[in-house]
Amino acid sequence: MRHRVGWVLGLLLPALAGLAAVDAQARVVVETLHSTALRGNAIGDSPDRAITVYLPPSYDAQATRRYPVVYLLHGATSEPGEWFDGSYQGMDLGAALDRMAGPGEFIVVMPAANNRYGGSFYVNSARFGRWEDFVAKELVAFVDARFRTRPERRARGLAGQSMGGFGALYLAGRHPDTFAYVYAVSPCCLGFVGDLAQAGARWQQPLGGWLRAMAMAFAAPGNTTPEAEPPLPFTAAPDGQIERHAAVEAAWKRYMPLYRLDRAPAGYRRLCGIAFDAGLQDQITSVTAGARAFSQALDRHGIAHTFVTYDGTHTDHTRARFETAMLPFFARAFASAAAPKACVR
Repeated sequence: MRHRVGWVLGLLLPALAGLAAVDAQARVVVETLHSTALRGNAIGDSPDRAITVYLPPSYDAQATRRYPVVYLLHGATSEPGEWFDGSYQGMDLGAALDRMAGPGEFIVVMPAANNRYGGSFYVNSARFGRWEDFVAKELVAFVDARFRTRPERRARGLAGQSMGGFGALYLAGRHPDTFAYVYAVSPCCLGFVGDLAQAGARWQQPLGGWLRAMAMAFAAPGNTTPEAEPPLPFTAAPDGQIERHAAVEAAWKRYMPLYRLDRAPAGYRRLCGIAFDAGLQDQITSVTAGARAFSQALDRHGIAHTFVTYDGTHTDHTRARFETAMLPFFARAFASAAAPKACVR
């Protein structure tokens, strides 16, 4: 089993010491899923993916109890360990979840989705592999087979931050038979708005970072040579004018949730709960503009949701959004979903 042992032990030892006085203890385990969907991808990424799983305090003490599950997707160049090691305003996700012990408990599953380009974007990709199939099919089946889950849609949620927020909104609309709830924290790349608009600043800059990873993930089948630069929907001409490449733009729109929602609103309409947020001072201006546009599109289609803005940048309120908004959203959702007729659409 291949995983980062150091940070897991570093998390568990102080956590176990702090929980010694209580009857039940939470656990964080890391397992490895060998993925068929990711096998043979063009960039040579390993199909063996580390899966970090938080098991709530009562999991070992109540041997017959089954639990809802939140699948939590990380952002570009990140990893699940950063939610435990204080990287985000001192946040320890395990401790935050421990405080929810009782009826609101749930399992949290965090797949490692990074690659040498910074991120997979959680879509089926000609270069990166079939990440949509990995999360929505293989990972869910893997978790249901190994842990005492409630294997039903109304007991499953998707969450994510930044690139993970994009992935959560994309996958939730595509797989409402698998997931019933979604919460996206500062979701990136929802549409061609803000700095991703045709006149946006991104297209005047050298291709790199998360934008390069996104371009590679969204590239249509064909030239999958890892070293080849992926096509872009907009490029700067020598005279400074922005040229539009309609075929590439259309290929990207197949993935971007803003346009998927307009083409196929039925998937989002079937969800039992949709929530997302964005900081008003986010440095990636397409995040706030995209979230606002997505909220307006949901309104046009008559789909209930919660959209919140706050004073903050892309990551400086991560801890607060996780602890006061995202985690309580799922605790409330799963408590209401326990009712016999809850969320039957």
